[in-house]
Amino acid sequence: MLTLNDFSGGLNTKSSPRDIAFNQVQSASNAVLLNSGVVYTSVAPTSKGTASDIEISEFVNTAFTFNTQYDISSNPNPGDGAYSRGNFQGSPKEVITLHEGSTGAYNIRFLSRSFNNTGNFSRSTNNSISGIAKPVFYYIDGTLYISDESHVGKTGDIAFPVRTAIRFVDTNRFGVSTFAWVQGAAVGATSDANANIQSASSFGTNSVSLNVSGEFEMIYQIESSSGGGGFEAGDYEWSYTYVDLTEDESLPHIWTTAPSAASLSTGHFFTGVGVQINVASAFREKEKGFRIYTRRKDKNERWSLFLDADYERGVRKNLFDDYSSWGGSGTYKSSGTKEVTSLVIESPALDTYDSINGYSHTEESIDIDAYKSACVAQRRAWVCNVSKEDKTFDDRIYYTPVNRFNTFPDSYFLDIGINDGDSFVAVESLGNRIIAFKQSKIYVINVSSSSDAGWYLEAEYDGHGCTKKEALCKTPFGLCWANEEGVFIFDGTSIPKELTENISDDTWSTDFTSIMSLAFDQKYKQLYVAVDLLENGDNKIYVYDFAKQAWSIVTRSVADSPAQSNFVHLPDGIYAYEFEENSGTGTAENITVKKYSLLDIGGKNLTLQTKDIDFGAPGKIKKVYKVYVTARDAGAGTALTMKYATDGSTSFGSSANATINSSQYEVNAFTVGADCESIALEFTSNGKVEISDITIEYRAKYKRAS
Repeated sequence: MLTLNDFSGGLNTKSSPRDIAFNQVQSASNAVLLNSGVVYTSVAPTSKGTASDIEISEFVNTAFTFNTQYDISSNPNPGDGAYSRGNFQGSPKEVITLHEGSTGAYNIRFLSRSFNNTGNFSRSTNNSISGIAKPVFYYIDGTLYISDESHVGKTGDIAFPVRTAIRFVDTNRFGVSTFAWVQGAAVGATSDANANIQSASSFGTNSVSLNVSGEFEMIYQIESSSGGGGFEAGDYEWSYTYVDLTEDESLPHIWTTAPSAASLSTGHFFTGVGVQINVASAFREKEKGFRIYTRRKDKNERWSLFLDADYERGVRKNLFDDYSSWGGSGTYKSSGTKEVTSLVIESPALDTYDSINGYSHTEESIDIDAYKSACVAQRRAWVCNVSKEDKTFDDRIYYTPVNRFNTFPDSYFLDIGINDGDSFVAVESLGNRIIAFKQSKIYVINVSSSSDAGWYLEAEYDGHGCTKKEALCKTPFGLCWANEEGVFIFDGTSIPKELTENISDDTWSTDFTSIMSLAFDQKYKQLYVAVDLLENGDNKIYVYDFAKQAWSIVTRSVADSPAQSNFVHLPDGIYAYEFEENSGTGTAENITVKKYSLLDIGGKNLTLQTKDIDFGAPGKIKKVYKVYVTARDAGAGTALTMKYATDGSTSFGSSANATINSSQYEVNAFTVGADCESIALEFTSNGKVEISDITIEYRAKYKRAS
């Protein structure tokens, strides 16, 4: 008797079927092999919600997941404004983004469910962000940042939005509650259209009027009768900035339409300083306030903070002072103005624009048009393959200042591998390192230092690139990715290691496509590799178990094409959404959110081929009498069929059948009666079957094979 009762070695198509280990198999489909003592049929993905009226004509891999404390399924009013108001706060939400639309009419929609819930996802049909053709996401501190990679490489007139952000705002703006989802572009350039300044004792003099909601005015007087001021003598000019909800601040805009510069003599200072702002309606709700700066004219000095205005708390003279609360007769979103008056500023603040933000006010730009990949590390955002100011930098990585996740100064970049004919595909964080992927090369950048002066290129690896950012995922064991050569892992210290060492080159070459997706199952410590998302039919998902260091293969059955989104991982498993085409019209009308949990037993059709067994006596003939299979049924009468192939043949025939009816393990006998040098067994089933062991009854005939 020879017994096979350990299948944990998984799939091995690299070695000869006779040379693989006894705990490995030469072929398998929908067979979970990762438990030492049992093999069983995998489960089909389960439905976790549906959505109708979805229009898909261009397939893009744009599923992304994040958690939020607030309900995102309410009706929005996107744009530079706020989503519909109301008490949306409830249980925390798990969210999956859904991309839909045809050329010129793209939408990002949101499917959500309660956090840490295993139930279904649902969406509101009105909930969307429009105009993004190929979105790229990153999420940090409650804000979802979105770019459109389709604009990388484009110049001239670009349709907007190219970049946007969405976050929930729970503030008391000018004494009125703002409780809403807010969407808007990055902090942009300011202009004189929204601001006024004058030397005056009261607001509204010299024909200044605040006609537009959000427009503000600053007034001041110069104290000349008493000394003691800390300002140096000279003419002082003004600038102002807007501060976003994310704390990102625009570049200073010099007040070109302001009256002549304020002239101060030694000892003079500012008195009667006041700010008034039109609050008649909602305005620029992605902003939290504005700042006013001053400096001596024509001295090329840094901008010194003069006033810090916050729409919720009021106005202060520097970042260490208490706020003076908003007063005035107006009511936010109703009528009138709010104001703060009678401030005295005797000395310039220690805070400057440069010290507050960590970059120079002399930067030409702090914005980018679009990028192809992004990640967050060391409290910075990192993006690669960037379009900025009508130029494309496919060898460049831009990064933000610390805690400024939407600000990309011109000087904050790394040029790596320039002019090598290759382009960056993806960036990902791994501890205190940035791993940057081109199509044929990997760069490892150590960013552990708090200063960019301490960063350095730690390593680079040829021949280990990545073709698509969806073919890359992060695991606790390192970064995993797929390319034409196989599946690889990199832990940040050692060289990249191939995980598909037991998969033959021919097999991988056949299965590999440019449209792949990887994901990591946190619960079971498994890596999923879907090899072709666009095709319909039964397509493979490779599953790698890190504990067993072994592969299984399952299939997903999708009826229509385009078929499936990229994977996303949630605490309870791996998710994707599948498309259902409407009667051959070429557009997908419905989607279904699917959960993949491959360690659960299911009823998919199983195929399992053992190694080619020579019983430790190659070249000698054996009589194989019977095969005994210990199995149980987890469904309702599972048919189990056995076929065999002898002497290295790949043709399996001479089938025998058994019906597994018991929920307890029972022994099923299959008659063979073959003389052979070696034998390989194939098992197929149509339902939920568990196989505990396979025992072969044989006798050596001591006859050498011809």
